[in-house]
Amino acid sequence: MVVAAARDDPEAFAELFRRYRRVVVLYVARRCDSAADVDDVVAETFLGALAAAHRYDPRRGEVRPWLLGIAHNQLGLLWRSQRRQQGIALAVRHETELSEEASARLLEQMAAAQDGAEIWRALRRLPDDQREALLLVTRDELSPKEAAAVIGVTAATFRVRLFRARHAMQALLAPAGSGHQGNWAHPKEVEK
Repeated sequence: MVVAAARDDPEAFAELFRRYRRVVVLYVARRCDSAADVDDVVAETFLGALAAAHRYDPRRGEVRPWLLGIAHNQLGLLWRSQRRQQGIALAVRHETELSEEASARLLEQMAAAQDGAEIWRALRRLPDDQREALLLVTRDELSPKEAAAVIGVTAATFRVRLFRARHAMQALLAPAGSGHQGNWAHPKEVEK
């Protein structure tokens, strides 16, 4: 098994990285605002995997959900750090004008938001746990069992979150006459 060997064998770690880098990058990129954050979280994920390789138990699940669980935890650390930094910056700064960098970032985000804005507006209105449930099964293409492992809940708990999220999305999108509501009602879920 590549994970077990990765701790002591650089070639096995390189193979683990080659096999799962794209999966981790896509998962993290969908949740980060900057390429630098994506790079940092991906690096921390694989360092965490290297440190935890001796605890990986293939009987508890496949490698992909295990790695995404580590990435999920690293994202949480990043977001907590960012909130602390934002709080400090707000306390220190009393000016109301946006810096050039912040203005540029805002314009980039606005341009990116035009594609699928209705869906993203609806997603943002969902509670965090429901939004994450939908993204894991629809965008990251994980089975409910794998997604539950990523966020550290039981499969039953995850299925309840997913059920609630689907119905909430249908309710949010139906009044607008969106053709996207079916995507949330029946996402591709393949048990692996």
